[in-house]
Amino acid sequence: MKFLDYWSYLLLSLAKIFLFSVLTASAFNFNFLLINLAAILVMTSWALLVKTRIRRWILMASLFLHSTLLISDLWYYRYFEDLLSVALLSDIGQMGDVGGGFLTLIQAKDFLFFADLLLFAGVLLYLRKHPVPADKSRSRFAAAAGFIVGVVGFAVPLALSYANGEKWIADDPISNMREYYQLGFWGYHGVDAARGIGDALNIGGEVTKEETEAIQELNGEVIEAAAPGTNVIILQLESFQTSVIGQEINGQELTPNLNRLREEMLYFPNFFHQTHEGRTSDAEFVVNTSLHPVKSGSVYTQYADNEFDALPELLKEAGYDTAAMHAFEKDFWNRNDFYKKIGFNQFFSKEDFPKKEDIGMALNDKDFFTTSVQLMEELDEPFYAFMVALTSHIPYEIPEEEKRLDLSGYNDPLLQNYYHTVHYVDAAVGLMMEQLKENGKWDDSLVVFYGDHDSGLTAPQDEMAQKAGADSPVELFALDRSVPLFIKPANLEAGRTVEENGGQMDIAPTVLDLLGLTPPYMLGESLLDGEPNLTVFRDGSYRYGSLYYAPDLTRPSGSGKCYSVDDGSEVPLGDCQNRIGEAAEQLRLSDTIIEDDALAEIQSH
Repeated sequence: MKFLDYWSYLLLSLAKIFLFSVLTASAFNFNFLLINLAAILVMTSWALLVKTRIRRWILMASLFLHSTLLISDLWYYRYFEDLLSVALLSDIGQMGDVGGGFLTLIQAKDFLFFADLLLFAGVLLYLRKHPVPADKSRSRFAAAAGFIVGVVGFAVPLALSYANGEKWIADDPISNMREYYQLGFWGYHGVDAARGIGDALNIGGEVTKEETEAIQELNGEVIEAAAPGTNVIILQLESFQTSVIGQEINGQELTPNLNRLREEMLYFPNFFHQTHEGRTSDAEFVVNTSLHPVKSGSVYTQYADNEFDALPELLKEAGYDTAAMHAFEKDFWNRNDFYKKIGFNQFFSKEDFPKKEDIGMALNDKDFFTTSVQLMEELDEPFYAFMVALTSHIPYEIPEEEKRLDLSGYNDPLLQNYYHTVHYVDAAVGLMMEQLKENGKWDDSLVVFYGDHDSGLTAPQDEMAQKAGADSPVELFALDRSVPLFIKPANLEAGRTVEENGGQMDIAPTVLDLLGLTPPYMLGESLLDGEPNLTVFRDGSYRYGSLYYAPDLTRPSGSGKCYSVDDGSEVPLGDCQNRIGEAAEQLRLSDTIIEDDALAEIQSH
């Protein structure tokens, strides 16, 4: 059979992409098969023009590189539900310190991606014993035909999408996964690489008149200093989910201190994290700037030189002293530079905290919290103190003597340790609260506690979801996206539960609202203005009122399913339709502000 090596190569390449879809539970349909076949033909049909022996080495090397990229995408997808991007090159230096978390994502079956090398070697061995005479004219014809078929098969669907005004190609895309489904594996990575080169060469990225007008509508008023006096304390809790609040296991409360705080603070049970690939750094960014994270990587490492109207800078202009507190390396995730850029006067990092017991990645949260409260005494009042906790970070390592819960009936050791670390951090919160009350800073301060993102243990097949009985799309969404939010305005007389939904982008506008200040250039809204908030996520999904919209990224924009959160039932898509475009435009506007440094351009005029 002519070109058996090449036909085998094509079959094995497509089989590996199918295996990727199986292992990630992502979509794989006939159109997706064709677009991947077309891309492979465009990339490799030229190999039919070279000598047979050289071609076979080229194809073998290509299979190996393909497997390496696929398995890397697989591990990345398991943690972030997204694909690798060249934008992540700036984040490579951060991976060493969180490597323990990534090791939990590796499974023996993943290495099936390399089984094709053995199969292809078998084909080559067969061809060695049964050689086929070379035919240059047929090789040239096959190469040309393969290339033309590939180009047509790849270009026609894109042309139709462009003609239909699909913004994933006609405009800035809002989701890597939509590009993956529309362009295929190699198409996505090829476009991503081209975009990365364009960014490096500073090609494009100009802010249009329409974008400028949309940003200016966010209200860029100069802040007038309010009467100073209210200190602001915000604490970000690592990997804290709403599901642990009020949860009992074998008669034990996982978070007894936070449970009690529902009687002393405003508690928001329908509050969601809006992080993406930057996870913890995304949460910090979203909370302090009221913008979305970027679709690949972290703002901290890619756009630290750009302009933002961030909460610390706004409070500093209103007469506040501002400080960030995080008991880890000062340059991790480029925090030192980014904190300065967005207006923190001081950054208390690892070197400023006592050398006491580490739990997980850094100083245990009990000593971190108590020392942070002591450091607040050094700040001029009024102050804004922003604290980033770390003890409950994956892989949830905790000393045996701190495992105080009876978790019999649970089998997953990672989930067991997650609950142990959550229980420990809750105790640390209790200590911090008592300390603030003793030094007189509790009553007259604005205090905020919130979770940064989910635990990474919320997949339908995971024990957490199974124990919670979460199986519907609405229940799984809530388990994965809900994080606790507690807010105590100064001199609050009694706590209450606020049912209105919101997201991390709404924290800064809410804080400014409570202080009597106006938030400029922020996309979020106050959670206390009595109006429903549109809570948008990086893939274009959203929560609004009693509706949850989940996009179908394999189909044209606007496709997907609409659900009622009251009973979890699917309702007509038309119920969600009028806000799908608004959600996508909010993401694009945020990307323009961040990636094109739009605020610097607007403020320079």
